[in-house]
Amino acid sequence: MRQKRAQEKLGGIFDAYVGGPPAADETGRRVLLRESDNLIGRFGEAAWREIQPGQVLPFTLRAAADRVWLLIEGELWAVMHDTREGTPSRGQTQAVRLDGRPHALLLIPFGVACAPRAIGGGSARMLELASREEDPGAPAQTFAADDPAIGFDWSTLSG
Repeated sequence: MRQKRAQEKLGGIFDAYVGGPPAADETGRRVLLRESDNLIGRFGEAAWREIQPGQVLPFTLRAAADRVWLLIEGELWAVMHDTREGTPSRGQTQAVRLDGRPHALLLIPFGVACAPRAIGGGSARMLELASREEDPGAPAQTFAADDPAIGFDWSTLSG
């Protein structure tokens, strides 16, 4: 039997969602992402990340690809900054705490920069799905975690 996925629209960044997969079915199978979830319009690529405790990775910005982060293990803060013209949340920054129990899922819309920081005693491991392949001629933009254009103060986050 197909279960409805818990999905919650975030209050800050327009079109960003957080949620998780439904409980396992009677065979132990967990569906992580379905076309009918309407989270990403198409599939482009999948990547694996492992972030060491306390490590903050740079902000990455994909201009033409929605991304879904599926936290497999550990905990992290995901800080998003909206750079999109014409959205109600343009220029806003929002921090979302993801806990890998049950596996947390975050939709990062195209045009939103996002940086993760692992928290807790262990590494954070996550799968990143994108709606388009990264173009080698126009790779994702990266910004330092302390980039003044974003202006986020990581010391405000616990963990």
